[in-house]
Amino acid sequence: MQLHLKDSYFDLSSTLIMANVDLDPQDTYTSEEMAELLHDYEDCGATFVEFSVDNGSSLEEEKARICEALDWAKGSKLIPAVYTSKPEIMSAAAEHGAQLVVDPLALRASGALETVARTGLAVCLCYDQNMVFKEDKDDPCAAVAEFFYERIDACLNAKIERQRLLLDPMIGVDASVDFRLKMIGRLKTFNSFGLPLSCELPRVVEEKGLPGEDRMPVVSAVALFADQQGIRILRTRKVYDIALAINTWHVLHLSARPFKLSRAIGRTLKKALAKRRERRNQSQ
Repeated sequence: MQLHLKDSYFDLSSTLIMANVDLDPQDTYTSEEMAELLHDYEDCGATFVEFSVDNGSSLEEEKARICEALDWAKGSKLIPAVYTSKPEIMSAAAEHGAQLVVDPLALRASGALETVARTGLAVCLCYDQNMVFKEDKDDPCAAVAEFFYERIDACLNAKIERQRLLLDPMIGVDASVDFRLKMIGRLKTFNSFGLPLSCELPRVVEEKGLPGEDRMPVVSAVALFADQQGIRILRTRKVYDIALAINTWHVLHLSARPFKLSRAIGRTLKKALAKRRERRNQSQ
């Protein structure tokens, strides 16, 4: 399966990782810090990087931060993406090297369909995150499938190439754990669309009062399950942990000997972990 990016085709025959970078105005980066962060993500096993800006920012602030980060990312091997539903941001991002847009509104904002068609960006259509399932009789999978049928038709009618489409069927965090687990358990059904699938982790399993590190065994298990269900891009801030889980699983699945596991995975990930510890010690 291939995804037609803005400037090239990319093979999605295996599960890849998209690193999330939140350009929080309270936590600004220098060009050197961004270069180091992206290099660390490369070392950990990411293929894509997704830049997002807090919703509280103005349009001009968001555009400036996104474009600056994309310019800094040009020295990286990671494929750049932006998380936005705003056509103005999409257009500016395309001019600064973005290859893919992740749209939480699935191109429903005015002008979004036309902008993606004009710029040639690939697009990840996310299911409506404002939809909440409350009744036991509700079937989230049927609702998500119906939503995607409508959005895919809208894209094709807008002359957006089918090979540029990626689907993220995950329901909102306000849905109950039962509904979210039901959706995760049926991810494989969305392969019937014939399009690559994406999901964001650990967002789908976050619960109040449960520390982030304590969640990671659950998140890693979900990541492995998603990989087996046909998810092709895992979007995450926990690149190291999820890459370790996915890569270890595939090496073991291929019946590789233990020393190969150590050589192929351990050396790179230990190096990345050492860098993380060094940065943590410097900040203390």
